[in-house]
Amino acid sequence: MIDIGIKVATAPISWGACEIPGWGDLLPYERVLDEMVASGYAGTELGPPGFLPEDRDALQAALTSRDLALVGAFHPIPLHDPERRREATSAALATARRLAELGAPVLVLAADGDARRDAIAGRVPADGSASLDEDGWEYACTLVDRIARNAAELGVRTAFHPHAASYVEAPHEIERLLVATDPTLVGLCLDTGHVGYGGGDPAALARAHGRRVRHVHLKDLHRTVHASAIARGVGFRDAVGEGVFAPLGDGDLDLCGTLVALRDSGFDGWLVVEQDVRLGITPGAAPLDDACRSHAFVREAIGA
Repeated sequence: MIDIGIKVATAPISWGACEIPGWGDLLPYERVLDEMVASGYAGTELGPPGFLPEDRDALQAALTSRDLALVGAFHPIPLHDPERRREATSAALATARRLAELGAPVLVLAADGDARRDAIAGRVPADGSASLDEDGWEYACTLVDRIARNAAELGVRTAFHPHAASYVEAPHEIERLLVATDPTLVGLCLDTGHVGYGGGDPAALARAHGRRVRHVHLKDLHRTVHASAIARGVGFRDAVGEGVFAPLGDGDLDLCGTLVALRDSGFDGWLVVEQDVRLGITPGAAPLDDACRSHAFVREAIGA
């Protein structure tokens, strides 16, 4: 057992709730929260806009009645599109204000994607030819720093989430963002599954940047499904539909090595167990059963 004193949450994406239009079937939020509790988790993220109640009192009641903490919210921003800068900033800070009102600790920022990046997810050229250009990187990192600074004034920490099919996915893009943003403002949300999908090694990233990690999305990845998707030129969305992500321990990522690195770095945030699925599309998707299997893995690994 890895002795690491952290709390374990999950997120609505494990029940197929995603901000991407047409992602898949959507379950009632009450059922999702009930199944989170039934599978042993102590908290949840907010999920996509409109999934959980927008009214603060109604949301607080839904969480409190189930003894669930709100641990953060995932918020993509269009780093590749400077013309949407004002819109992106105001929307992210609206999410940060909502988190502050509810006592949630972390705003999880990610780069938005588009069809171009979805088509090359998992195979982004290392030469930077498909990445942001120099002006784009300067704009992106300035924007992330600004949002994080404003969120900090509200009492909310920021963690940046490298995400498959976005403009910060591949190892060289992750490094570029970490180097160019303020480490006192911008932490890392280590999503093991998305780092693995993008060609990185989540355990190595945790060893290299463990003290920068403020939030963790613990996912597992089926390497055979991933390799097949890459070989056939399948986009990320469709790869999720084919079942590229697995219950923890059923896939091929070095999750125990990642947890050891987090322990050694002194990580004390929330460990959010996730399994991206598309209900009605991903074969064999069984959110409650898979959430229980993943929680059992964590319990065995860290004694949660």
